[in-house]
Amino acid sequence: MILLLPPIRIFLLVYLAGSLASCSGVSTVRSIQDQPRRSWWNARVSLQGTIGDRAPLIEGQVYELTDSTGSIWVLSPDQTARSGEQVQVQGLVRFQPIELAGQNESTAFIEEQQRQPLPADQR
Repeated sequence: MILLLPPIRIFLLVYLAGSLASCSGVSTVRSIQDQPRRSWWNARVSLQGTIGDRAPLIEGQVYELTDSTGSIWVLSPDQTARSGEQVQVQGLVRFQPIELAGQNESTAFIEEQQRQPLPADQR
């Protein structure tokens, strides 16, 4: 007997499997930047890296997070991140389409939900 699933159930199974996989461990900056439009929307990711450049905002800041594969900007609701800190960040992947003078300058960034210092044994 062959069991056929309706298309919506197949979609849900694939979506749930992808969501669980994205939360299972630490991602890399390159994995996000290589496929920014992948099923990342509202997917929570975890990144580890070093905080670099920062720019204050009225309610928070943006900072550059660098790991061994590259760097990505993180939008944070607070201003406590400091350059040189090694951290683990959990957040949502966002994609901002930008077109300047006919050129595609779109970029992915992380909307921070949680940040904590990286334990010494993981540095």
